[in-house]
Amino acid sequence: MTARKESLESAARAAESEGDFRAAVAARRELAQQEPRSAEAWLALAGALKKAGEPRDSIAAYRKALECGAPPAKVHLQLGALHMTLSDYPIAQEHLEQVPEGDPDHGDALCMLGILMNDLARFDDAVRYFERAIERNPGFSEAHFNLGLAHFERSDFRSASRSFTRCVELRRGGLWGGDRSALLRREPVPQFDAMDMGVNEIKLRHDCEQLEYLLDLGRLPPAFREVLDDYRSLLEEIRGRVDASSVIPFDAARHPLVARTYKRPVHISEEPSPSGPLVNPNVDFRDAEDRYLSAKPNLASFDAVLTPQALAALRRFCRESTIWNNVKTGYLGAYFFDGFCSELLLRLASELRERLPRVIRGLPLQMMWGYKCDSALPGLGAHADAAAVNVNFWITEDEANLDPQRGGLLVYTHDAPKDWGFRKFNCDSETIRQYLESVGSVPVRVPYRANRAVIFDSDLFHATDDPHFREGYLNRRINITILYGVRPM
Repeated sequence: MTARKESLESAARAAESEGDFRAAVAARRELAQQEPRSAEAWLALAGALKKAGEPRDSIAAYRKALECGAPPAKVHLQLGALHMTLSDYPIAQEHLEQVPEGDPDHGDALCMLGILMNDLARFDDAVRYFERAIERNPGFSEAHFNLGLAHFERSDFRSASRSFTRCVELRRGGLWGGDRSALLRREPVPQFDAMDMGVNEIKLRHDCEQLEYLLDLGRLPPAFREVLDDYRSLLEEIRGRVDASSVIPFDAARHPLVARTYKRPVHISEEPSPSGPLVNPNVDFRDAEDRYLSAKPNLASFDAVLTPQALAALRRFCRESTIWNNVKTGYLGAYFFDGFCSELLLRLASELRERLPRVIRGLPLQMMWGYKCDSALPGLGAHADAAAVNVNFWITEDEANLDPQRGGLLVYTHDAPKDWGFRKFNCDSETIRQYLESVGSVPVRVPYRANRAVIFDSDLFHATDDPHFREGYLNRRINITILYGVRPM
């Protein structure tokens, strides 16, 4: 390898490790130009372009790799996935069906074909693909999750719940039941990778508060007082050593009770969801739809979205369940595929779709999550979501919010450009900022109110509006997001 090629390869790897995908693409592109017949060079460029959120350019690079002799099955799998992100379903299906049955990637292709069928509302076909993928690999958590979505769309909530639960069990282990004190003495299964076991002050502070809350309620046995002490000890040990956007490893031998319980389902609120409607029947949903459909861009908000019983049940689920596993900058996330999947939430997602027929009826449920913020740290920066319609609502009491004019949502008046890939419109904050400045986009401010919902076109850039909430576990700002439909490309 020439000195120039060695330099470019080093630059590409350094950029990839730092998450600088634009720099990685530049280096990989030059390498591919220097070796135009190298399948390996084109594959590396295609992968970098995919990570940079450039799906069309990534497709072109994968096609070049195929021409240069890259392994066909692997390339067809990637091309199928990329065409799915562009809603080019017939082309995606053509590529995925070219992954042969005996290939190691065949199970992935079956799962993606099932996802494609879900997107096309062919839910019976989707179920068959997912079941074939699971038959091939019973531990395929993504297939279990998407099978749950297909069952949900067939209104089979019991089967959906079983599939979602199995997905979570594969990721986090089974729900801790029976003698939980005895479980503290066992090594946890499955093992998590080093990155998933990373900690910072935001996550540990939350977990200390939640453990104390659950102990005070009697939801955890007294033996968990020692667990809480271990978490507090680790929090003091790392204080000031890591910023809000990073995590660091910890010594499991020094903190064995943290190591055995961290990000595990040690308690899930399993109270039956309330009987009767969850969505407030007194809300004028027709007016909300009229305002959404007439607004340019599509955006509307309305209050008292949930019945009092549903709101109380959802607060219990979010405050008691140990599912807040995704560590963000200033907040924590709980995702549909990682525990945010109770029967209450499934019923709620179904009822909302029925109550807003002109906006979301007929659009498949794509994703749900909850975010729980620190008291005064920033929430989400500007981003767009990979869906058609976003329903966002807040559940923490108004008394917790120190600034009633803020703390809610900023929705910008411009869409994410259609040619941007997911990583670019969802994660590339600097490019998003430059774009919004260049088009002079001014956000619409929706102030925080408990039980207020905001519905808007998921293509619109949006951000958390500078939250300032009181200290204390019950005062943490909690927002719920439900996404419906597929992002048009």
